[in-house]
Amino acid sequence: MKIKKFLAPSLKEALSQIKKELGDDAVILSTKNLKQNGQATIVFEVVAGVEEDLPVAKINKSIKKKIELGDESGFDSELKILRQKIYYDSAKQPKIEIKLQEQKKTEKPKSPIEEQFAEIKSILVQNDINTRLAEKIILQIKNQLNLVKKPATKDFISSVISSLIPTEGFEVKKTSAPKVVSLVGPTGVGKTTCVAKLALISKILHKLNVGLISIDTYRLGAIDQLKTFAELSEIEMLVAYKEADIPKIMKRFAKKDLVFIDTVGRSQNNAAQLNEIKQTLSGVKIDETILVLNTTSSTKNLIDAAKKFKVLNYSGLIFTKLDESVVFGNILNVANEINKPVKFLTNGQVIPDDIIAADSDYIAKLIYTGKFS
Repeated sequence: MKIKKFLAPSLKEALSQIKKELGDDAVILSTKNLKQNGQATIVFEVVAGVEEDLPVAKINKSIKKKIELGDESGFDSELKILRQKIYYDSAKQPKIEIKLQEQKKTEKPKSPIEEQFAEIKSILVQNDINTRLAEKIILQIKNQLNLVKKPATKDFISSVISSLIPTEGFEVKKTSAPKVVSLVGPTGVGKTTCVAKLALISKILHKLNVGLISIDTYRLGAIDQLKTFAELSEIEMLVAYKEADIPKIMKRFAKKDLVFIDTVGRSQNNAAQLNEIKQTLSGVKIDETILVLNTTSSTKNLIDAAKKFKVLNYSGLIFTKLDESVVFGNILNVANEINKPVKFLTNGQVIPDDIIAADSDYIAKLIYTGKFS
């Protein structure tokens, strides 16, 4: 750096001198106020400096000026300086692109089979299977491929997924007392429609004597909806307006083979209301409670609901609204996290057609392909 001291009667004049001698790129290093020869007159001492290496912009300006003056030898000289500066800067600060290229050269290329596993994992995650389960599935695929020595086809991958999906059938045997099944779940998941579908299937296909109890006296139209269905399908249906009504209704339904109880939908975040349902159902022996969940909800919300509804001691799951969903990995996520079997799936509002008995192979293909088969 070139450094020089300037003396001037005013700071403005000192700056003017600096600019004239050192140029616009000069930097002020220090300033002092001096009394000259002990008099009152103040002289400003300013120390300034400038880098001796010319910046590119100034070199360019200099080159342009020399071209305009026709100084070819000067032009060649300036061009040489510019080249040196460019190469010096490039060596000192390598470009990011070059670093990335060198990094890629050092990376070990993936084998075709590793690329295939990476693609399979990507599909699983895109279909809403959580990363932990996706990695578990990939590991099982690798282990099984080593044994069977066959390619990882869609059917093969689906069979591995299927092995991780717990399912359970819905069985009713005629006994001296009716089997009592209650459906519980958050608001709007389709419990009442599920009750209607299961009741009609039990009556038509299994020739069972079915009774319906509704304790959903909160939701507008819920009782009317179930009453209308019950009348059309000739299934006896009664309403429990309070806890004491349920034992009375069960005495009337003593000769039924199967009784479904349609409960009121409640938020999983309201523990008091969940306990209220539990208290209402305590007036009768419940043989089976099934939690109904909506597949259009996120895995996080479904697992949260499943955990908080455990207060009602459910033993199985129904997943509804498959026709409104775009991915189905959340079924696998929830069933594994909660460790409860899937019993039914529903894919529409038509009674009793749009309900499917849970089958792990079917669910696995649904999850992996995202399509109804």
